[in-house]
Amino acid sequence: MTAPNQTVLDTSRPNTARVCNALLGGKDHYELDHVIAKPLVDSQLATAMAEARRFARRAVEYLTHTHQVTQVVELGCGLPLHPDIGEIAHHASDTARILYIDNDLLATNHAQALLTEPNNVVAKIDLTDTAAVLAEITAVMDSTAPLAVCLSGTAELLADAPAVLDALTRQLRPGTWIVFSHITDDIAGNDISSAVAALGNAGIAFHPRDRDTITTMLAPYKLADPGLIAPHRWRPTDTEHDTLRPLHPGTWDLAAYAAIGRIPA
Repeated sequence: MTAPNQTVLDTSRPNTARVCNALLGGKDHYELDHVIAKPLVDSQLATAMAEARRFARRAVEYLTHTHQVTQVVELGCGLPLHPDIGEIAHHASDTARILYIDNDLLATNHAQALLTEPNNVVAKIDLTDTAAVLAEITAVMDSTAPLAVCLSGTAELLADAPAVLDALTRQLRPGTWIVFSHITDDIAGNDISSAVAALGNAGIAFHPRDRDTITTMLAPYKLADPGLIAPHRWRPTDTEHDTLRPLHPGTWDLAAYAAIGRIPA
């Protein structure tokens, strides 16, 4: 989820999807979004966001190649950045099916225009409306094929992310994979707090969570090796593509955690 529910694009105020796009080095933002993002581009927050995105790409590549996952749901897709996780899944399988969900009109419009591979579906739904999200997954996805649900770079934007994740995954079938990352203020807390305050002043609510909270969120799932870890340390060389590898030095700390897990039978 990247912004309050909309039916008309509002270009007069900063937009969460556009500001995040600017922080991640994208081009789909306006000057007012750039003004907010510019002081933060070298912050611990921006670095953690970038590595969380690379983690999500590596995780999808890992699942498609190692576990033959051909269906991916991206919850809170935001504005597309190359390589998109759908591109990665389609590279592994011509029959890959991708469902992009966001409640931001700009994000879903861009996704519909740019993510045109076969079997791509874009839906404008608020993630907190878990019944609607689950209904869309059921309508689009093949219940007999492996499925991964990606919640990376999104949970921080949800005020009650633990409850949303629980409500969603309790209804998903056993064996479903969860790709998850989350910004924390356990590490570089002052820098993260300053960045969160700057975003808050622009009307963008951001919710870092500590390791204990994130561990509790992921407790229902069986985590794959190496478990809950900083995103840049999650299988950093287990990829075919240089663009998926971490840029942050592996020996340095990072203000984020990441894992993939599976809903047990």
